[in-house]
Amino acid sequence: MMKQVYKILPLIMMALSFGSCKKDFLEINPEQQTDVNMVVVDLPSTRAAVMGTYSLLQSAAYYGRSLVVLPEVMSDNLYISRRNSNRYTSYDQYITTVNDGTASGSWNTLYKTIVNANIIISKGEQLVVPETESGEMKHLIGEAYTLRALAHFDLLRLYAAPYNASADASHIGIPVVIKSGTSKEDVISPKRNTVKEGYTQLVSDLQKAITLLPAAAPIGFSASNRGHIAHYAAKALLSRVYLYMGDWVNAEALATEVINSNKYTLLSNANYVTGSTNFRTQNNSEAIFEVQYTLTDNLAQDALSSFLLQGASYGDGLATDDLYNLYKSTDVRRGFMTKSKRSGSGGEDPAFVITKYNNISTYEEGVKVIRLSEVYLIRAEARAKQGKDGLAAADLDVVAKRADTTKPTTTETGTALQNLILVENRKEFAFEGHRLFDLTRNKAGFVKYRTGGITIPVANTSLKTVLPIPLAEMNANPNMEQNQGYK
Repeated sequence: MMKQVYKILPLIMMALSFGSCKKDFLEINPEQQTDVNMVVVDLPSTRAAVMGTYSLLQSAAYYGRSLVVLPEVMSDNLYISRRNSNRYTSYDQYITTVNDGTASGSWNTLYKTIVNANIIISKGEQLVVPETESGEMKHLIGEAYTLRALAHFDLLRLYAAPYNASADASHIGIPVVIKSGTSKEDVISPKRNTVKEGYTQLVSDLQKAITLLPAAAPIGFSASNRGHIAHYAAKALLSRVYLYMGDWVNAEALATEVINSNKYTLLSNANYVTGSTNFRTQNNSEAIFEVQYTLTDNLAQDALSSFLLQGASYGDGLATDDLYNLYKSTDVRRGFMTKSKRSGSGGEDPAFVITKYNNISTYEEGVKVIRLSEVYLIRAEARAKQGKDGLAAADLDVVAKRADTTKPTTTETGTALQNLILVENRKEFAFEGHRLFDLTRNKAGFVKYRTGGITIPVANTSLKTVLPIPLAEMNANPNMEQNQGYK
């Protein structure tokens, strides 16, 4: 019964989203308006609404698969097998068009997340609850602010050029939607804001969330539950946002607060890949925020593990030789891949198959949104960009030596050190949805590898490293502008 309650809001909000068949951006009929107004009326309904919004992150169009696969397959980490289910193949070939279903699905799901969060915030802030419930109510609203910021951030990463693509980030971004009404009069057709405006809003949302989420301990759930957003999760995400903005001072400061909170610890070298509590384990000590699944609430054949693991439903995604060869034999992370072959007839043999996600029985395997090792590398990069090479190298080595206990202490400085940090990010977060964004925000060209030794050079000026605005959205919204690479 509780599971059904949690799913109510996403179903209601489907009418409040960028719809493929909608005449306008937001469209609501009177019956749905009544339902929406009844969604957030007290603490239990607000709690259920927030859980419903978390469930959108589980979608295969969001963290459940696409937000992880796209930045990997569009970069130099992953390619699609010649024996495939026709998923993500246009991205593998850099031939995506405006009517692509993946781009449309992610766009819709991310804006549904935003609309849900908007209604939770606007309705929740108006509620008067007993004093005994006010702490949890504030926490829930803080979670909603964070989810709204995260969805805007992910939209900016997918559909707009990086923050530093123009000197003042004045280039075209995505529609920033911070108000979602529940009547026909509130239907809007938004234009795209600038990237700067988008980042300004999501920084504001995260700062607001941090004030609502108590640092001591979360309210309404256990601190060991990493499937919910707590105070330091919002700070960790804000640290990443500042890094993407090139605000090195604030990125370092927020990362330091998260690290010094001592609420998270890195998994050991022995446990990281194969221990009883390892990378895949939900609520492990390193996870700061993750999207979780249960035996009865999972994506089954559409799960990330099903797409990557051989012998699963698909197994379409394979690791590039270039990535595998980065790891020394003493680096335990090489154990997230193995030299084998594509399952079934007609597949690649040999191939480096991916085992980072491997639960195809219960699917109880969290997709990491942010974890402690990233916070160390955020701080390493921010420090290196400020010329704090010694401190940056020390942070880099925390992560690198956890993975490879034989690694010598880093002595590089300047550009060489910054390049090492970028490589370490690639090794640490392979198949976690970071690589393309790390390349583009660093204005780095790269080689896209495909099956059969085919390569595609991708220049740092490429207009195809962002997704197209969906054709349905272009047709429905007269104020929408298409990305340059798809005009």
